[in-house]
Amino acid sequence: MTHPDLPAEQAYVNDAYDCLDRMRGLVERAADATDSEVAALALEAWAVRRLRTFEDAERGLCFGRLDLEATPRPLYVGRRWVHDDESEVLVVNWQAPAARPFYIATPAEPHNVTLRRRFRTDGRRLLDLSDETLDGSGSVAGGDFLLDELERSREPHMRDIVATIQADQYRLITREPEPPLVVQGGPGTGKTAVGLHRASYLLFSQRERLRRVLVVGPNPTFMEYVSHVLPTLGEESVEQRAVSQLVDGISPTVADPPAVERLKGDLRMADVIGRAAAERSRAHPEELVARMEGEYVRVREREVIELLDRAREELGLTAHARERFRMDVLRRFYEDYGARLGGMAWRDFSEVERALQARGFLTRWLARVWPVASPDGLVRSLLTSRATLREAADGILDADEQRLLYRSRTGFAWSEHDVPLLDEARALLAETPRLFGHVIVDEAQDLTPMQLRAVGRRASGESLTILGDIAQATGPVAYPSWEEVLAHLPGEAEVEELRHAYRVPAEIMELALPLLERIAPDVSPPLAFRGGAVPPRVEHVQPDELVVAALRAALALAEEEGLLAVILPEPLLPEVEAHSAYDDGIPLLSPRRVKGLEFDHVVVVEPALIAEGETLSLIHILTLPTICSV
Repeated sequence: MTHPDLPAEQAYVNDAYDCLDRMRGLVERAADATDSEVAALALEAWAVRRLRTFEDAERGLCFGRLDLEATPRPLYVGRRWVHDDESEVLVVNWQAPAARPFYIATPAEPHNVTLRRRFRTDGRRLLDLSDETLDGSGSVAGGDFLLDELERSREPHMRDIVATIQADQYRLITREPEPPLVVQGGPGTGKTAVGLHRASYLLFSQRERLRRVLVVGPNPTFMEYVSHVLPTLGEESVEQRAVSQLVDGISPTVADPPAVERLKGDLRMADVIGRAAAERSRAHPEELVARMEGEYVRVREREVIELLDRAREELGLTAHARERFRMDVLRRFYEDYGARLGGMAWRDFSEVERALQARGFLTRWLARVWPVASPDGLVRSLLTSRATLREAADGILDADEQRLLYRSRTGFAWSEHDVPLLDEARALLAETPRLFGHVIVDEAQDLTPMQLRAVGRRASGESLTILGDIAQATGPVAYPSWEEVLAHLPGEAEVEELRHAYRVPAEIMELALPLLERIAPDVSPPLAFRGGAVPPRVEHVQPDELVVAALRAALALAEEEGLLAVILPEPLLPEVEAHSAYDDGIPLLSPRRVKGLEFDHVVVVEPALIAEGETLSLIHILTLPTICSV
């Protein structure tokens, strides 16, 4: 039955869209408002950025309204703010304080809300309305829009959840950026969505302070999956990177064995790199002396030592420190030049510097006194030269560990777990990475101590959000609790838990939860929000028929609506790829590559072998599907 207010609400939404179109037109014409070419170009660039924030309104500008006590007009809540020609607000954006009751009001705590109305939309068209009275009557008219949304088929990219954010999620989205916040959430609780919407909310509420936010995920596949959420929310001040993409110019192309991954993730590697960097940059102070206007002008060796020590004490071995030392030496030289020649010292500072630079004199002196070390070259030499590694790692790594790290120079390529080593070396020898006003790291329980150290290096102060589930760890290092993870990040974090599993049906959760007591007995089990999924089916086959049976099941499920994946232990991947009957449209994924992704149908091949290799990953894999798993 059609809601009686649907035509009136459609008319209101139409009016809001008309006003939005006029607002868009003003932005499009912004560059014509000035005769200055420079100003016009700047306005055009601003307009292009601004217009992107209008695009997502076509997915549904307004998704609800609030009727409030003692307020004559209802408040409409949507994806972005819209005003009419008289600057009267027609729609408030979801991050605004005025929209807060839409997400947190309950009959027990109504926050002056008497009616909460939700809209189901298809573009600019309203399809249905759902009313919830908060005046104590407890009546609800219309469907459960959250349940409808959860039962929709998955898409190749994650969608935003602004229309269906729940109170437990909103409370974490809107927390202050400091102190660090840990969001512990089991499968399907929406922790990733919380993190992404938190980035948007924090930039809306504290943009001048935070300026830019960094979102870090476990792998490029995951980052591609979540990459569309923030742009659809109109956010451009967010940088999204996989942990393997944190270092510019480095694209890992090889994989390390698990034992090597664990070793490269060990914090002792920071000590090894620090020792190697100090050795490569070992100072060799000597006097700087040059003849100018017939007199020998100098900076004596003891003064060079003093300037060296001061620069390194303040700035370490970085390129900035070396440049500080160079300028301090030049200033001291110029002082001596003036003292020795008095009125005959006719050159200014820049002319003295040019004279010392002539024929590379100053450059050669500086190279002897403070040798330049390439950060990337240092890490490469540690991994490909036994002698270099032995010198740097003596007393830190034992002989077996040093042998594990060694690789041939022939065909050398970077791996994912080389990236934090490179980051460490660049921070020591080049410059510290760019700081972000807030850093959000997802699936943090999968990161090694060295990877966590690289993430923390990019956070301004203690402005961090850490997302994950200690029970779903699949990384090289297994952490028994969040305390062990947080030891490698700055600040004293507060741990908050999401309990309601909105995405994973009860039928799927029942299959996976018995593993939780074995894997993480201290973690509270998620509470499934919905049921009604097809019960999981377990099919026993002979070992030599595993691959054929998996492909047969996948091809059958491929006829169903929704996303499908086949998840296999690493040793079986070559066998599957060898079968010509396989449909290339179905992704073949290892346990690590499915982290954070969502599917409607999943074929899990030989879960016992997965558990044998990565016990903690099995609970994650079994809770991936939203409809059916085999």
